[in-house]
Amino acid sequence: MMFDYSEKVVNHFLHPRHLGVILDSEIDPATERLLVADAGQVTRGDALRLSLKLRLTDELILNARFQNFGTGMPIASASCLCSMIVGKTISEALGISATDLDRELEGLPELKNRQPVLILIALDNAARKLRGLPLRDRMSPGEEALCTCFEVPESIIERAVRLRGLKTVDEITAATKAGGGCHTCHPELEEILARCEKRQYKFHIPAEAYDAAHRLYGTELPSSGELAHNPPEKQSRIAPDGFVYPDKSPVAALVANTTKPRQKVARRPWNEMTYAERVQRIQDVIEYDLRPAIRTDGGDVKLVDVKDNRVLVTLHGHCKTCHSALSTLKMGVEKRLQDAVWPELEVEEIFIED
Repeated sequence: MMFDYSEKVVNHFLHPRHLGVILDSEIDPATERLLVADAGQVTRGDALRLSLKLRLTDELILNARFQNFGTGMPIASASCLCSMIVGKTISEALGISATDLDRELEGLPELKNRQPVLILIALDNAARKLRGLPLRDRMSPGEEALCTCFEVPESIIERAVRLRGLKTVDEITAATKAGGGCHTCHPELEEILARCEKRQYKFHIPAEAYDAAHRLYGTELPSSGELAHNPPEKQSRIAPDGFVYPDKSPVAALVANTTKPRQKVARRPWNEMTYAERVQRIQDVIEYDLRPAIRTDGGDVKLVDVKDNRVLVTLHGHCKTCHSALSTLKMGVEKRLQDAVWPELEVEEIFIED
């Protein structure tokens, strides 16, 4: 009931600030950038979209607006956070935690109901898009789904249980969507809950993920006992030029010396590669490093050709109509190819009629 919440929550809910969307026409492309990020799942009835107007020179947030789809719970927190971050840089905005929102609103509804704080997740996703980083808690290349209805692997389920203190199957479904379809995976979800309660963990969780969970969900930082049972991090397979292959990618088995730390080494000059070598290396990076992250958002990217330093690709799915597609190409695909293959590569989208 509305009366269970503070006056500040009720005020932001009934009179939300910054409601709506920032349009392309409001952006000066010479000095500003539009950044849009989503959180939650529309099909689950809890989704939110955050639009940010950034100044390019210092990443200052000039304006922020949100759209809420589904339940009304995230409206107050989104309204409050948007008011707090305007006038801050992205880095400063990321310093705001669920605890800060709880204090500002004198009782954050999401924390009372053990629900994710969607606006904080959307802000985190916006920052990761800006930096060309994959979104959190996505399926790794080669990883099989435990929940086949919604393609959720065991690693994401265990991370949610541990980082957010989940205790029931219903809570797992609310947090990850796993188990919300045919229910045949419920016995496996119960097993995950049981072994996590005994601290019989399968997957390593880095310290950065614990810090992010504390900020995004308001969960407690890990105890010494939790950290003592944290499995060691698996060593990634390293290519001679420093590119890190996913553990289960087909090309990973071809890379020798999997235990040495990643280090910068001289790349083979681009002009000494054959055309076939160039295409193969770029295709490896796109197929095993970039496409899995892009496809989790309903988009896709495919290599068409390589001409000198130009990498020609086509965009598919949600990427074809997304106004952040150029950012994905330049800040994500192009930057990763420059790091992994050759620093002078340029990625261009081409259009092919079906």
